[in-house]
Amino acid sequence: KAERFSLPIVNLKGQVLFNNWDSIFSGDGGQFNTHIPIYSFDGRDVMTDPSWPQKVVWHGSNPHGVRLVDKYCEAWRTTDMAVTGFASPLSTGKILDQKAYSCANRLIVLCIENSFMTDARK
Repeated sequence: KAERFSLPIVNLKGQVLFNNWDSIFSGDGGQFNTHIPIYSFDGRDVMTDPSWPQKVVWHGSNPHGVRLVDKYCEAWRTTDMAVTGFASPLSTGKILDQKAYSCANRLIVLCIENSFMTDARK
């Protein structure tokens, strides 16, 4: 449904990270408020939890969210130090910052769940 693209993207506690899906890919790097926590599936804040020593997220795309074939670690199948993929330090407040990291790094992978539900009574 098209309506899901206009819904806000929120963390596990309902705090708004992005105004909507399209705002992530508007070309500004997917800016977000660094004071809003990003949680793991089990509720840990990835910015403060030591399980993620590098506060950096893989994305492998340009600022508009288009996959860059030479910047996503060979389809996320290699850990070769010589190969690089694009990732973004969360401290920048941009989810799609354009920084190259060796694919040997163990970085964060973010997931966005689409939990849009339609009203069955309509």
